[in-house]
Amino acid sequence: MENHLVLKVNPKLTFSVNTQIREQLKWLIGVGQIKPGDMLPPANQLADLLGLNRNTVNLVYNQLQDEGIVELQKGRGTTVLNGLKTDELQRLRQPMHDLVTTTIQEAERLGIPLDEFFTAGLAYILLHNTKASHPLRLLFIECKEHDHIFYRKEIERVTGADAVTVFLEDVSENPGILTAALEHANTVVTTLNHADEVKVMLAGFDVKILVIGATTEMSFLLEVAKLEPGSKVSFACLGNAGAQWMSKRVDDAGIRQIEAINVGLNHPEQLKDKLKHSDKVYASAAVFDELKSLAPNKVELYPMVLEKSSETLLKEATATNLSKI
Repeated sequence: MENHLVLKVNPKLTFSVNTQIREQLKWLIGVGQIKPGDMLPPANQLADLLGLNRNTVNLVYNQLQDEGIVELQKGRGTTVLNGLKTDELQRLRQPMHDLVTTTIQEAERLGIPLDEFFTAGLAYILLHNTKASHPLRLLFIECKEHDHIFYRKEIERVTGADAVTVFLEDVSENPGILTAALEHANTVVTTLNHADEVKVMLAGFDVKILVIGATTEMSFLLEVAKLEPGSKVSFACLGNAGAQWMSKRVDDAGIRQIEAINVGLNHPEQLKDKLKHSDKVYASAAVFDELKSLAPNKVELYPMVLEKSSETLLKEATATNLSKI
């Protein structure tokens, strides 16, 4: 990527500023001007260039990470990923580039002002698109150590709405991230892991909070119960807290003949050692593919499932919001 990234924001547009920045970055990535492996500018640097609050840029970067397009690493910055989501973005945006270029040239030839043309285009889409926008604007709050990817996918599956993720670790360092995210949400979803913490955090905000939980499949527990006594079994997640949650479900089921070991992907040296010395490794979906490639004969998927009561809660919230349309 070129050292000088030129983005623009226009306060007169009806699109929010964070939407303008996000879509420009997705466009540049999609057409190949920003490539996989490139680093995006630090949030404070881009915010200064655009004359914005740093929290707005942080929110955009979190949204792009949520979409699987970039990765945020503390102390290392924001990197464009080389993965399926980036490939899909390029597949869609590159033909769009040709179409938009041709359309703009024709509009200019006819003397049509571009801002009026695209505003009219938006009006046309709204009038002719029968698919209504979703009334739920979800903000999902979780830590980085649990399998937040599983929860977010389940939330979106049940509600049909997009969910933006904000991490507690990021809020702890910069509370403004939460304030910026709440401007675009009418419902907050969190998990039983952090329900009390999130309720205290949001005590001053007028926002609905849904608390959901997960469990595991009975067939999985029966499988673990059949392991040889004394078997060294590692439970792996994004962090130790997520791994502890996994092993506790097994312990709560009365399965105690194994030697349970908790390990997180955020401790690579420890993880490597546990993979080597474990008889069996159960990995959450967020880390399964990576660990399976390292120890294919030991690693199995830990099957998390959303609790039925949580699915009902999300469905009721969706129905309530739909009834207000």
